[in-house]
Amino acid sequence: MVGGAAAARSAAGRARFADDGAFRLLLLGSSVSLLGSRVTAIAYPMLVLYLTGSPVAAGWVAFAATAPSVLAYIPAGVWVDRTDPWRAILLSEIGRGGVIGTVVIAVVINRAGVPLLIVAAVIEQTLEVFSVVAEPRCVGSVVPRNETASAFVRIEARTHVVTLLGRPLGGFLFGLAPVLPFLSDAMSFAFNACALVGIRNSRSPWRSAPSVPTARVSWRLGPDVRDCLRWLCRNGYVRLATVLCASTTLTAQALIMVILGGAHSRHVPAFMVGMVLAASGAGGAVGSFVASRLPATNRKYWLKVQMCVWGVMLAVLAAVGGPTSGWMAVVMLVLGFTGALGNIEVGTYLMQNVAHTMLARVTSIGRLMSFGACATGPVLGGILFQHYGADRAVVVLFIGITVLACVSLAAPSMRAECTAGGRSAEGLSPQPEISAAQP
Repeated sequence: MVGGAAAARSAAGRARFADDGAFRLLLLGSSVSLLGSRVTAIAYPMLVLYLTGSPVAAGWVAFAATAPSVLAYIPAGVWVDRTDPWRAILLSEIGRGGVIGTVVIAVVINRAGVPLLIVAAVIEQTLEVFSVVAEPRCVGSVVPRNETASAFVRIEARTHVVTLLGRPLGGFLFGLAPVLPFLSDAMSFAFNACALVGIRNSRSPWRSAPSVPTARVSWRLGPDVRDCLRWLCRNGYVRLATVLCASTTLTAQALIMVILGGAHSRHVPAFMVGMVLAASGAGGAVGSFVASRLPATNRKYWLKVQMCVWGVMLAVLAAVGGPTSGWMAVVMLVLGFTGALGNIEVGTYLMQNVAHTMLARVTSIGRLMSFGACATGPVLGGILFQHYGADRAVVVLFIGITVLACVSLAAPSMRAECTAGGRSAEGLSPQPEISAAQP
């Protein structure tokens, strides 16, 4: 009888979640906004090349569209934990729409220059950080805790599908008219802002965000950051999972650079290289779909499976003699597939076990480490390729991943049950919520 009652409650929760228009609208709005951002990510350097013909200037704009935002992650996490996450995303989307709107006007009146595009890219990408770290808190306020795994599967699938579509769509729109990618991006921000306003007052009261008294809000970041770091030090699973996720990002980016170097030396057509790299996104989309069909009880093993499979795939790549196109496509497909599973495990755990008033800060630290790995990975790959060649570079990456896979299998925190609802990695109750602002 108890089991039947639990099953009935679970079925009822799934039904409520399936009928929850607030989450669907939130996911739709954020997906449209993310697609617009991926479109302009490729349009920025293309516009600079169109205006100046200078690859160096295009490279600086591409750098400005990514690197400076790394400085915003920690302050953004603290600020979002101190305030209403819905308001944080709404203000961010409005600001980003205004910036891109300025670019649209400048392109139309032929006043778009490199300095303007650099400033616009820096501001827009910095504001995007606030939307990224606030999204998990918004999801937690419209989705019951026991359904966050299903929600995160949808979010992960959205990310991979949008990444697959964004760059080709950006190139297509730019080919029609240089202003179209930026105009579509501005419209995507407006759509997301309208979606947020539409669901702001109809949120399901699953985990409504606690309000922070205005008198307690402080501009000091140190106490809030220290609270988050202390929590991370106590939670072995999150600490190790964050390192593992950043390490896999580093490895993937280094491997891509090795692929590019090997393709250049072997005169592989650019189209073929693009198809090989696209296999990773396709694998991630398929992995997200498969994750929605797998039993939830298996999700606590996915990160360890990812680490082991990555080691096997790099071993296969090293055994066949380096990054040949056919094997690389297979390897990238499998890496993307298992990477999606690992992301879903970690993301689900954070949403179920991290205090709601600290979720943005924990998210920001994870994003900061992954972003740093994304920036340094190509440098590592280039150094390995230059000094060892493609074949030996793959061997070095295989050794690194194998060591990390052994750590994930041996670590006590990774062996513990880490995704059961309401339990932490050490099998304890969730950590008590820590004040989001210090006096």
